[in-house]
Amino acid sequence: MNKKITVNLAVAIAIIAMTVTFVVTMILSMQLFNRTVSGVREKEIMYNKLSEMDKSARENYYGEIVDDTLYDYIAAGYVTGMGDKDARYYTAKQYLEYLNQQNGVVMGVGADVIKDANGYARIVKVYPNSPAEESGLQKNFYITKVGELDVKTLSLSQVNSQLLGESGTSVLLTVVNATGEDEHTVEIQRREFDVPSVEGQVPEGTTTAYFWINAFNSKTVDELKAYFERWQEEGVAVDGVVFDVRNNTGGNLTNAMHVIDYLCPVGPIASQQNKDGTVTTLETSDASEVELPMVVLVNGNTSYAAELFATSIREFEKGRVVGTRTAGKGTIQCRPVALSDGSAFSYTVGLLLSKNGATFNGTGISPDVEASLSAEEEANFYNFTVDTDPQILRAFEVVDTLTGRNDIQASLEPSQSSSASEAGGAGSSLQSEPAGTDALSAAEPAA
Repeated sequence: MNKKITVNLAVAIAIIAMTVTFVVTMILSMQLFNRTVSGVREKEIMYNKLSEMDKSARENYYGEIVDDTLYDYIAAGYVTGMGDKDARYYTAKQYLEYLNQQNGVVMGVGADVIKDANGYARIVKVYPNSPAEESGLQKNFYITKVGELDVKTLSLSQVNSQLLGESGTSVLLTVVNATGEDEHTVEIQRREFDVPSVEGQVPEGTTTAYFWINAFNSKTVDELKAYFERWQEEGVAVDGVVFDVRNNTGGNLTNAMHVIDYLCPVGPIASQQNKDGTVTTLETSDASEVELPMVVLVNGNTSYAAELFATSIREFEKGRVVGTRTAGKGTIQCRPVALSDGSAFSYTVGLLLSKNGATFNGTGISPDVEASLSAEEEANFYNFTVDTDPQILRAFEVVDTLTGRNDIQASLEPSQSSSASEAGGAGSSLQSEPAGTDALSAAEPAA
């Protein structure tokens, strides 16, 4: 009798288990089905909307629709609609330029320009061995026309777009010299050329090395090493370093972490806070380091990977940060996702946290030593040299103090607000305000 009850009970339990499993499976399947149907309906609504707009425009629009341009702007609109101010859409041309930039290679004429108060494009840098240098262009020359286009009617991004281009193509520039005289035209053939991400020197009469880092790319760490190795071979005395990352908008985060690893001792470099709140270590420094006191010079245009670089030098206790508060761009974007037509897009995947678990997103990094420029000095920024730039001279003073050559220690004590941790750690309010983005604008590379 007991045996029969046991068998019956086992059968009942099995039936109940099967029923529960069936019900749970059906519930989950229905939920998945509903989500799928909802997704299909949403996509159908989106495609129908675009189809209706396209049909009406193609039937009635007075002008001509260029399909390639239209598709780019549709994709750019999607990226803008995500509400991610750091998301980017790259046209096929922009994506190729991006890939070249990551390797320190640019296709164009080889000149950096800014728009001056009169609306003309002033050349602030001519790269060595570039088409611009070979054509006789010099720093402080003004570009007044690109082809038949008056530069005053163009934005800086549009000017750079004209200077960049495929190797072998030409651009006609109308230029005047630094005094506004000798207007002439010059035809320059664009081509591929290398852009160093690092320029270094030890100014005469000092033992402090000065490095200007314009971006972090795949060559940056090797370029830095080459300077140190050459100076050692030549017997050049170096007992302190200034890294100038003013106007450095970051470049590649991984490559910046490689530089930090080279300079700093063992320890975590950075981590990523993910959407679900988990934290992933991105990179760890090994025990080798450059054993010199360091100063990082920053300003309001120092952004992203360059900000991580600055705060890492401070958090690893390698040196101080000098200048003005940085931009506060502390989110991490995925590598650009290549699309079938050669274009690409990237979007935010996490929050960047420093060695100490702090975020500078939205707040920037406060310097240990404030050093700002007056309005007049800002206007002359690109005319300064290492010997005349007030911020660089202040950075050199701080190095002198760190090496014991100067006694102004009282002015160097960082205030509590100077730490990157002021912005809060992983538990703080971490979301930046979503905003629209000029989805088609490229970063301003050397042209």
